Parts: sequence; structure tokens; C-alpha cells
Amino acid sequence: MAKIIEQAVKKTRYISVRLAGEEVYVENISTEGDLLGAVPAGKLRLREIQKVMPLGDWSLNIEEQWKDRIGKTHFRIVDATTGKFQESVL
Repeated sequence: MAKIIEQAVKKTRYISVRLAGEEVYVENISTEGDLLGAVPAGKLRLREIQKVMPLGDWSLNIEEQWKDRIGKTHFRIVDATTGKFQESVL
């Protein structure tokens, strides 16, 4: 009988702040809970940025990535403003 070895999956989650589509700041955040659960905190952070620098075309994504057992990298991205959710595997 083949023995399956379980590996712990190490996820990383971070916010990605963009100015006119260009990433200008990245900050790691907790991986606890659901990805969509981080959206309210992302919206708050975005409002704070827009308050101090109102003329910029700001956006904020919450992104999560991890590698599976065969080495493929999985990405989940949610736009904090629109709530649009994307997934990809590379």
C-alpha cells in the first residue's frame, strides 16, 4: 500500500497598493481566515491612502499564493474596491 506524505502548505498573503496600475507598495498580512475576510481591512487602508494623497489613481489588491505538492504556484487575488476575484495557476 502506498503511503501518502502530507506536506504543510505555506501560504503567503499580502496587500498590493497600486498607483495608476503600477505596484508601489506591498505589505504582508495574516493568512488567518478567508481571503475575502481581509477585504474590509484593505478598503480601510485604501481610504487612508486616498485621504492623504487624493489626486492619485489608487487601487489595492489582496493577494494570496502558495505552491502545491507538484510545485505549481497558485494565486488568488481580490480587488478591495470592486470585489473582483481572480485565480490562476502557474
